[in-house]
Formats: sequence, C-alpha cells, structure tokens
Amino acid sequence: MFVARGVFAIGLFVGGMAGRAGERMNSALAKQGYTQLRKVGEGSFGAAILVQHRDDSVKAIVKMIDISRASRQEKDDALKESRVLSGLKHPYIVRYRENFMEDGWLCIAMDYCEGGDLSDRIKKCKQQNKSFPEEQIVRWFTQGILALKYIHDLHILHRDLKSGNFFLSKSGNMKLGDFGISKVLECTAAHAQTQIGTPYYLSPEICQGRPYGWGADIWAMGCILFEMCAKTVPFDAPDLKSLIQRITRGPTPDVPGNYTQSLQSLVRVCLSRDAAQRPPAADILKTPLIQEMVRRMLGEVKAEEESSGGAAASAAASSAASAPAAANNPAKPAIGDYAGAAGTYAKGDAVEYWSATHKEWLPAKITGVDADGRVMLNVKPDVWISLEIQGEKVRAKEARPP
Repeated sequence: MFVARGVFAIGLFVGGMAGRAGERMNSALAKQGYTQLRKVGEGSFGAAILVQHRDDSVKAIVKMIDISRASRQEKDDALKESRVLSGLKHPYIVRYRENFMEDGWLCIAMDYCEGGDLSDRIKKCKQQNKSFPEEQIVRWFTQGILALKYIHDLHILHRDLKSGNFFLSKSGNMKLGDFGISKVLECTAAHAQTQIGTPYYLSPEICQGRPYGWGADIWAMGCILFEMCAKTVPFDAPDLKSLIQRITRGPTPDVPGNYTQSLQSLVRVCLSRDAAQRPPAADILKTPLIQEMVRRMLGEVKAEEESSGGAAASAAASSAASAPAAANNPAKPAIGDYAGAAGTYAKGDAVEYWSATHKEWLPAKITGVDADGRVMLNVKPDVWISLEIQGEKVRAKEARPP
C-alpha cells in the first residue's frame, strides 16, 4: 500500500491525471482568491504556480504539495517545510507570505522573483559564450553566504543547495529559496544522516554515507561558486556511480584563469574533501574578498536610505570588521518612539526591526551588544545599530506602535 501511494504521488501529473490535477489546483487557488497565471515548475511534490491575488496586483509563487494520498511522514515533511519558511525573515531569502490547506493541497505562497533562478542565468550566459564579471559572482556568492549564515544560526541545514534554488529579484539580488527538504537541527552539534540532495552538489561525506553537518552546505556553495565561474558544475559524470567516484576521489578542477587568485582560493577551500577544513559561513564572511563586498553592499544600503530619508543610514555603514573604536565614535543619544528601550537590550532578546526595504516590522533577535549599548540583529548581519537608530527602528517584540 505504501509503494502504491508513492507511485501515485510521483505520477500524479502524468497522462490522464494531469487534467484532473490541474482542475483541483485551479479550484484550490480560486477559493483563496488566487488566479493562476502559469505553471513554473513541477515534480513529485506537486507544482509551483505563478499567481496573482484578486485583492492586489502583486504576483506570487504558490508551491502546491499534494498531500491527499500522502503518507503520514510525507504530510509531516510538508508541514515542516511550511513551518520553516514562516520563521525566515532575511533580505536574501525568498519571503514567505502565507500557507493554506485546500482540496488536498498544502499551498505555500512566497514572493515571486522576476529574475528567474541562477541556474537559468548561468545557462544563458554559457549559450551566449560570455562570462560573469568577478564582481557579480562575488556579490551573488556573498548574498548566498549571508543567507546561509542566517539559517545555520537558526540550526537549519538546507541540504539541497544548488543554483536552481537561488532566485534573482527584479533588482538583481540573489535570494535563497526552496526549503522542501530542509532539516531543523535540535542543536549545533547534531548531524543529519539522510542521504538526499541534487547529485551534482552532494558533498563527499554524503556520497560515502557518513554523517554530515554544516559543511555539506558549504560544499554545495563551493560547487555553485565554481559553476558561476566555469558555467558548469565542478564534478560531472554519465552515471551516479561515476559521479560519486569523481566527487570523492577525482581531481578538483581549476577555476578559469580570468578570475583572481582570491576567488580561486575561496573555491578550493569550500571544496575541501575534509569537511573539517571547510570554513563555516561566518568565517567565509570574514575573508578579505567577501569583506570588501560586504562593505560595498552596506555602502549602497546607506546611500539608498540617505536618498529616501531613512533614519538607519548611519547604522548601515558600520560592520563587524570595520566598526571604529567606541572612544573615537561616541554614541549619539537615542531619539524616536522607542528611545526608552534603546541601549537596554541583552543578547538573545526577541525584538522587531523596521525594514525600510520591506516596509514592515520584521521579527528579530539580538545577536550582539557592545559597551556603548549598540546592538547587532540576526536580520542585519554584521551591522552595529546605534542608540539613535534603535529609538526609531528597534522595539521589544511585545511593543506596539504608539
């Protein structure tokens, strides 16, 4: 019976059942006010649909997972995905909107990234016989590592990182998405042992059936970094057995020579076969190549907020690597509606941060506090937020606008 159900789920979109499934999809979406524009992807899980809600003109992607005949474990996995997505708030992670159950479908609505996915962008670049500029590659990789650090800090191991799971916004920023097989770990010392993932991006320890942890995601990011440079995956073979042999024992290919030694070194360290030698995301962000891009991105945010009159411009320019000494940078007094709490927060406090980009309050957590009362938030990695900005853009989680 279990096998029969599995075959049914996988073959749902095949042959004569395709029409029936399509009708069920349209019916489920319509009941929630969504109009289907087109199907953008499908698989054994169901389908990803580009939709538009009747109450606004904003497009979204609804991932529809058929759980009508799913086993209990499959239903639990689907619900786990929706729970993981609902708690993620980060500028480089595809934003979750809502989920709902309708007509046997678990539907997860997310922001639509108009730029498509990174895999398609790489294919087009290869077809045109072009190469990505190093600055673009480093920018996208930095955005991906910032997103990866965020989920790793939340004890989430993605386990299926690939270029097809990174999406590009209209402005060209890269966002991590598709947490369909993510694993929420109980503690940072935990290790997953389930062998899953796209074969081209599997780490050596997964291929060998050994326990794996955060390093598996770093390996996948190394594969993606190489892919952006070479426009092909670092390890390829005609069959799975040969692919595993190349991943575990074959020579690591070199990045094309038109890229700097710093970038080539970063690829090599991420593709270390010894998982212990792969640096965590936080350490990758401290490398000079990535630090320079982080500073550049922070400068762009500062310029954008200054031009729009945003109050957070001074905070956005300060990072962990370049923050000046407190003695040379005295803190300005807090102002604003939440000035009373500014400078009183402790590491681990749950707060909310007003995002000028998202135009809403984002759930956040204090990840660092310095002697001057400045704070660092998980939604603003490596940025120290002054007392002045706290008074306007940080509030206790239970607080409400006056």
